[in-house]
Amino acid sequence: MKVAVLGATGLVGRTMLKVLEDRAWVTGDPVLLSSARGAGSALGFGGRTVICREVAAEFFDGVDIALFSAGGVPSRTWGPVAARAGAWVVDNSSAWRMDPDVPLVVPEINGRLVGRAGQQAGGIIANPNCSTIQIAMAVAPLDEAFGVAEAHVTTLQAVSGAGQGAVAELESQEQGHDPRPGGPFPRRIFRNAVPAIGAPLKDGSFEEETKVVRELRKILDRGGDLAVTCTATRVPVVTGHSAAVRLVCAKPVDLARAAAALEAMPGVTVETDPHRYATPLEIAGTPAVHVGRLRVDPDNPRALMMWVVADNLLKGAAWNAVQIADLLAGEPVG
Repeated sequence: MKVAVLGATGLVGRTMLKVLEDRAWVTGDPVLLSSARGAGSALGFGGRTVICREVAAEFFDGVDIALFSAGGVPSRTWGPVAARAGAWVVDNSSAWRMDPDVPLVVPEINGRLVGRAGQQAGGIIANPNCSTIQIAMAVAPLDEAFGVAEAHVTTLQAVSGAGQGAVAELESQEQGHDPRPGGPFPRRIFRNAVPAIGAPLKDGSFEEETKVVRELRKILDRGGDLAVTCTATRVPVVTGHSAAVRLVCAKPVDLARAAAALEAMPGVTVETDPHRYATPLEIAGTPAVHVGRLRVDPDNPRALMMWVVADNLLKGAAWNAVQIADLLAGEPVG
């Protein structure tokens, strides 16, 4: 199948290319697209060099699957253009996630929502927020086993989630430079933790927190009956998001059954010892979601606590997007 990648020069776009190299269903070199600033960049794919071009409607002709990771405005602009050309767009921005006509997909949870490219005209499928994906992967099997009534989340998110400029800013601060005015973080990030990601909202939250709340409900096909709270923080980690999660369930939680439900979930690795856990540094570069510190709240037998870690560039973005593309190509989820 012919593939295009919009936003190919960014961190997620480059990671998408690496993942696509292993997909046998990809025919020929992908069409690499970007803004005018990235046009002309030479990127590697399968041992060859592919030149990135400035996005234009003509480049979507004949494309079966288009992976987008260029931000909300380009996605709003070019998503419908690519879909009208017959491509299935897998969009990594927040532009389409809450559109009721656009599926928000984590393949292991709701991959049934994805059809097959070529069997119907093109369309748009949304890739969830990087933190939401890993949280949903851990919550979904527990919701099925115990009926989750509340999910309370605190995220500790890597700077790579904010792009290449954010990684460069952390590196600059590590070298002793002052924060760059107008930079990607509202406060110094080096040796710090910043509880503010995205724009401030009137209800006291920040945009990232609202994404987790709304998207988790949509992925799990739950409405307001699922209470979700989130405090999103940025920490001086390059790659790998973490989340401390507390679930309140409809019935008492059996720890062995909870561990078994998580172990049966494809793409999830579980530490059943409540004192064991993975860290972002240890799991960077791997596609699995890692769950540890699994334990029942001693003061509430219906409450389960856990530590969830995943590579935000892989399962949190590029890997999940390519898994959706696998389904579109009629292949098993990788």
